[in-house]
Amino acid sequence: MKNIVYVESKYFVAVTHNGFKLTNLETKEKHYLSFEDVEILIFDNTKCYLSAKVIEKCAENKISLLFCDRGHSPLSVLESVYGQQNRFERLKSQLSASSKVKGRLWRKIVVSKIVNQAVCLEKVGTSKELTEVLKSMTKTVTDHDVHNNEACAARLYFKQLFGNDFKRGRTTDLKNASLNYGYAILRALIRRNLVLKGFEPSIGIHHASTENPFNLSDDIIEPYRPFVDYYIFKNILPTKHESLEPDDRKNIIKVLLNKCVIDNHVMYLQDAIELTIDSFVSSIEAGSSGRIKLPTFIEGGD
Repeated sequence: MKNIVYVESKYFVAVTHNGFKLTNLETKEKHYLSFEDVEILIFDNTKCYLSAKVIEKCAENKISLLFCDRGHSPLSVLESVYGQQNRFERLKSQLSASSKVKGRLWRKIVVSKIVNQAVCLEKVGTSKELTEVLKSMTKTVTDHDVHNNEACAARLYFKQLFGNDFKRGRTTDLKNASLNYGYAILRALIRRNLVLKGFEPSIGIHHASTENPFNLSDDIIEPYRPFVDYYIFKNILPTKHESLEPDDRKNIIKVLLNKCVIDNHVMYLQDAIELTIDSFVSSIEAGSSGRIKLPTFIEGGD
């Protein structure tokens, strides 16, 4: 597993002969990282500087650059179009995927998400009766989820996890800000892997907004969201902070180091995402939803 490097202070990032050199412009302290150990560089300080050589080496080594805005929300992701695998062929298979295959893939994704939501509630101590209600909803999910079981489950789930007064939205309260930040990190990582595999992230199998460049990322992320929810419930909310603070953001990134079960193997979420996308590639190219691999919580573990 490679590193997600979070740059929160005023740093100058340059290149040495085999890696990055990060110089703290206030303390003059230096840190060194090899190219092969880095997957994403996250810049969460608008006073950071980087050399053009950094962009060149990131492109050569398939390292993504993610920049946050003044509110610390992910704003831009830079990925190279070079080195993408079979881009033309992948784009053709993506565009020609049948409605039947996409509908079945979406059903599997929705079922996986609801199951993970139910397990998340079990882990935080919600009554078994309620979690069984969620699990029962998976039995009526159809191709394309035409009855919108996903939204129905989400309404029940969030109220149980975060309280009856909780509402999802782009607000600055600790719960929503934490969720937004955690989801954005996962979303960027998913987008990166999709692009490297030659897919166009704006073309989803369910999400289809003409203004959303992340439609496919927003499809793939769904079964992973409950892992962020649980992590925030256990690690961020106990701080009692009124809003999301710098240490909270660093903490949230560690969700990628949590483990899950996927394809009968225990993996870090970061590695599981790559496996899910590899299996998604296989599903689209084979015209079969049966190849998709999705994560579940480790039974009895955190």
